[in-house]
Amino acid sequence: MRRFSDYLDLISQVNDLSCDLGNGQKVLWLFHCGMLFSSRDKWWGDFKFRHSTHEGIDITYYRTHPGGMQCFDDSIKVPAMDDGIILNTCDDFLAQTIVVEHKNAISSSKRVLFVYAHIIPEKGLKIGHVIRKKDVIARVCDTYKNPLLRPHLHFSCFEISKKVLPKHLTWTLFSTNPDINLINPVFL
Repeated sequence: MRRFSDYLDLISQVNDLSCDLGNGQKVLWLFHCGMLFSSRDKWWGDFKFRHSTHEGIDITYYRTHPGGMQCFDDSIKVPAMDDGIILNTCDDFLAQTIVVEHKNAISSSKRVLFVYAHIIPEKGLKIGHVIRKKDVIARVCDTYKNPLLRPHLHFSCFEISKKVLPKHLTWTLFSTNPDINLINPVFL
């Protein structure tokens, strides 16, 4: 069973972010409301509003000891949340995106996609590549293109018809197609 909280634990393990906060908790993840699924708020720049609702979760801020807030930089490794196959890679407004079909999709007519955005994919990863849970598939990108944004991992989950060709699985489709079912990653 996949759980988003387990994925956050995996990110901290892969990047050795652990430290004891005193209550057995190793890392406390911090989220501005604009980083969360369906928010219209911005968490950067003028903190006003997005043009559309947020279709995923942005991950960057965390605490490993009381009082100390930290954020991702471009050394942060991005692990695969679960086993799957890479269906597409595409550019996004900061760097690149990897689109992965989860291998245990139940429906014969729908795909469940995990989308990892604002990343630099690991060398050698290609469309059709099978990945395993915990494999490092990328690093968070440096956000020099938009210095108001901190380096972060954008993680989304979509359910989409298998009739859609993998080459069309890009942000143009994700942001404009009403037939795509957005899934809140917190409820995975």
